[in-house]
Amino acid sequence: MPFCKNCGKELIGTPEYCPQCGARPYAANSYCPNCGAAITPMTEICVKCGGRVSGPKVASTTPATTATGVSPKSRMVTTLLAFFLGTLGIHRFYLGKIGTAVVMLILTIIGWATFIFIVGWFFLAAAGIWAFIDFIMAAIGSMKDKDGLPVKN
Repeated sequence: MPFCKNCGKELIGTPEYCPQCGARPYAANSYCPNCGAAITPMTEICVKCGGRVSGPKVASTTPATTATGVSPKSRMVTTLLAFFLGTLGIHRFYLGKIGTAVVMLILTIIGWATFIFIVGWFFLAAAGIWAFIDFIMAAIGSMKDKDGLPVKN
């Protein structure tokens, strides 16, 4: 039998609202849904019944702006990094996009290493165009961080 996670009372079936407390029975996390024992919000496994309360909870270390759907990263810093160090991918490292930052850095290194040959110009042009597009996206606020949140602060 399931238990209300708000008041800990046993539920019959799967009601939308708990008949005892009137709240949505699965919205809170004060009581174990398996046995009704009192738990803390960070509990993953109930100590009374051993059942999993919910998925793992991780204490938030990022600012509260991620809860609003906006990246905690600075738009101005991202724009300046993209403008001055864009071909090196430093702005992407800052946003946590490590894979694409490494690709930009490698393109630039290969471009400068083969600069005396014609092929180096293509690598530098590709990195430059990519950096310019990223600069424009950062300047207008449509650049996103590694979690897909827009950088608007």
